[in-house]
Parts: sequence; structure tokens; C-alpha cells
Amino acid sequence: MKRPEPSSTKAPEVPVLRRIDRCRKALVWPCFVLCLGLTGLQATAQDWVMGFAEDEAPVSDGGPGKAQGIIPDLTAELFDRLPDDSVTMTAGPWVRMQRAVETGQIDGFVTYPSSDRKTYALFSNTPLFHMDFGFLIYRRDHPQRQRIEQARSFEDLQGLTFIGQQGAEWERDNIPATLDTLLLGHTDTMMHMLVRRQAGDFMVMPAEQAVHIAKELGYQDHIAFEPVRFIPNASIPFHVGIHSGHPDAIEMLTRIDTVLDSLEFSQAVDRILASYR
Repeated sequence: MKRPEPSSTKAPEVPVLRRIDRCRKALVWPCFVLCLGLTGLQATAQDWVMGFAEDEAPVSDGGPGKAQGIIPDLTAELFDRLPDDSVTMTAGPWVRMQRAVETGQIDGFVTYPSSDRKTYALFSNTPLFHMDFGFLIYRRDHPQRQRIEQARSFEDLQGLTFIGQQGAEWERDNIPATLDTLLLGHTDTMMHMLVRRQAGDFMVMPAEQAVHIAKELGYQDHIAFEPVRFIPNASIPFHVGIHSGHPDAIEMLTRIDTVLDSLEFSQAVDRILASYR
């Protein structure tokens, strides 16, 4: 018996299957691209951990998991202008915070980009802000107050004891090593040694910082300050630094510089600084 011919209703099966296959492929590619896009967003969206000094109000203060003061406020303003990124700010002893960046335990900090720090951190080209360190801080009743106020160079201060801060590399780079120097860990301790213990004769720091510390410790009637112009690099640029081993350090700093170079951010900086004066 002759085998029956295939039904005419079966003939289109192969073309139909091919059309279905083409549709599937057409759907797969956009889904693949979408997944790549989502993966890319997850790679760039990060929470950056930034370290700050404690006990240095109004410049920086706080504790683990929190920070406040001029530098943290400016840092928060910066990250508010960086879409898809967030920041966790933590404060602790400044020497420890620097070490944490050096070892990659935290992502970065805001500080003076000294030669030593540049060995383990990359820095923004544009400063976050400038701080004026061109002030001598001393006791009102200092027996050589007139000499301090009339000083026109560090040579005029020879024989007096400078009270400095451990880990403050700007001081190391700009205050002559020929001065008698007493290095201490915290600014509160420095103020105590200047006023109560009278173990040193003068400090170098922003007037706003010295006034704030003195008020906190009840010394506001015991200190005076004199602006001077012989301190090199007294207007200190504070840059954003990121651990050089971070895989996204360069890309992040590029985006940070874009914000720092904007007029809108400059105006925000002026508003924040004015609130501390």
C-alpha cells in the first residue's frame, strides 16, 4: 500500500520553529545587555569608608562610625554630589586613621598630601578646601608675649618651645626642626600644656580651632593669637586621598575632581566654613 503523503498542515513546522528561535534570540540579547548594565551599576555604586581625626573640633571630631566638624561636613557635601556612591565616616586617633588608610582597612581620608602619604594614597588634583594655619597661639600672660607678637621669622622665636602634634606632617614640613619642640597626641593635651602646665610657649594652628578648643576647656580668657606671614605654606590645601591599592581609586578621584572644580561646590564650601566662624 502506498504510504500516505504528509498532511499539508504539517509543512510549515520548520519555518515556524525558525521564527520562534529568532524571536528567542531577539529577546535574549536585550536581556543580556540589561544584565550587564545592572552589573556595571553594582560595580560602581559603593560605600566609601573615610577616616577622620577625633578630638580636633571644630576641624574634626567624633568616634567609630561617626564624624563631625568642618572636614566631615565638607566631605558629606562632596558625596551628596556623587550619584550612586555613599560614604561612611569614622573618627579615631589621627595616627591610627592614617595607618588604616595605609593598610587598606579603610578607603581614604582628607588631609595634606605629604610626600609620605603619597607613598600609599592617591590624591585629588583639586583641594577640598584650604585652611589658614598662619597663626601663633600663646598665653595672654606670657612673659615674652611682646617678642612673640613682634616675630617676623622663626629665627625670632629661637629659644622658645613650640608645641606640635604627633603625625602632623605639615608641621614637620614647615616648622623648622631647629626649634625646641614638644610633640603631643591630641590638641586638647596641647592646649593644656600651653595654658595650665606652661610646658611650651606657642602653637601654630588656625585661629578658629584654637578658640574652639580654648572655650571647650575654659581657657578662652587665657589665650591670644597673632597672624603671621612668615610661615611657609600656611594656607594648607586639604585634598581627598584614597588608598592607592583600591581598584577604583583613579576613577573615583576623577569624578571627585569634577565636583571640586564646580562653582556650586565652591559656594557650598563658603557656606559651611562661614557657619563655623
